[in-house]
Amino acid sequence: DSSVLEGSARSERKSKAVEELALSGNTLTNEMKLDLQNQLGFILFALAAAHEDVGYCQGMDYVVAHLLRVLQDTVRWQAMNRTLPEAISSAKSALDTEGLVVDDVVIADNHVVEEAVFRVMDCFLTTYNLRHMYWPELRCLKTCCRVFERIIQLKLPVLADHFDHHELNVGLFALGWFQTLFLYLPSMPSATVCHLWDIWLVERSFKIFFRVGTAILFLSQPILLNHDLEGMMTYLNTFPDATLLNPDILIACALQIKITNKMLEDIERVVAAEQHRLGLAGNPPLT
Repeated sequence: DSSVLEGSARSERKSKAVEELALSGNTLTNEMKLDLQNQLGFILFALAAAHEDVGYCQGMDYVVAHLLRVLQDTVRWQAMNRTLPEAISSAKSALDTEGLVVDDVVIADNHVVEEAVFRVMDCFLTTYNLRHMYWPELRCLKTCCRVFERIIQLKLPVLADHFDHHELNVGLFALGWFQTLFLYLPSMPSATVCHLWDIWLVERSFKIFFRVGTAILFLSQPILLNHDLEGMMTYLNTFPDATLLNPDILIACALQIKITNKMLEDIERVVAAEQHRLGLAGNPPLT
């Protein structure tokens, strides 16, 4: 059928255009933006319904959008070749086209990509305890920032003193880093994010995020020490020298920073004691 072929061709051209523009950083057309927003909204709504105690929290959209970007091509290929994982069962049954070619139009109509991303994010929230970062009042997230502040004092004492001198609260920049798993930084390369997420998934520990955060500050220390509060915040939110965030530099540096489980446990005990004195609720362990 020529109309089906034309529709498939249009869908393929649009998908490739979205990918190319996303990778190049150029502006998306209104139609492409709407498609991506609809996909994102569909997934976030499903996650909020599946995790009522968490609901929707700011920062989730960054993580889901990144998963959409890096997984959509693989999922489409698997759907077209009928090799989708068993976990995506409803999508697989919906693609029963009685021997017909599974094209982009069929995949889009059955929300195959959206379901795949939902399954991955659901796994992040449950198996890897990411849900703790989005709990009401962001208690665990704020605890992460306090733990990170202690790590800075131990690993980068000169910079920690500089922060104190200029009354820079670590949470002002670290909250966005941890809440979005470092996607909050506009100049953070996708390859770096994927690399550090791989380590997180293998280790099943938030430790890699503390190491990467410390590595960012270590590499930026010569610049930060020459700035006041406003200058430091501008730098930490924009990173004009994006080469520092290259995976060959940042991840290599992070892996050289020793942060052990015992160190985190000791710091968490100190932070927990402080929270108890302030009458704040406790949080699950980060290690």
